[in-house]
Amino acid sequence: MISWILAPALAGVILATQVDLTSLPFVGTEKINAVFFTDGQAYFGHLDDNPLTGALTMRDVYYLGDAKGRGTDYEASVVKRGTEVHQPADGMRIRRDKVLVIERVGLTSPVGRAIAAQRSLDERAR
Repeated sequence: MISWILAPALAGVILATQVDLTSLPFVGTEKINAVFFTDGQAYFGHLDDNPLTGALTMRDVYYLGDAKGRGTDYEASVVKRGTEVHQPADGMRIRRDKVLVIERVGLTSPVGRAIAAQRSLDERAR
């Protein structure tokens, strides 16, 4: 009888020490991830990692643009994916074998501030 209570409790304690609570979507502020690919490309946005299907999906995707001549004081410039000539739909499926590294972007970093500024410009344009 005690093992029926103790075993799940022990498993819960062990699992809780392995999970980064700040990575959960309902905890804390917005999370922006940077995905760097083996070919040198980098994309920034909301990353969903589905462990059941093994798929990586990015939403609200940005990539680095040319900061010169943009008329801003930001060190970086980003372009919202979907504004290209072929107008891809929002959302990007990523092959794991092409990913070099995934990192979290600081919201006060140059890229984080550039994304916030671009979102603000997009909102005003609507």
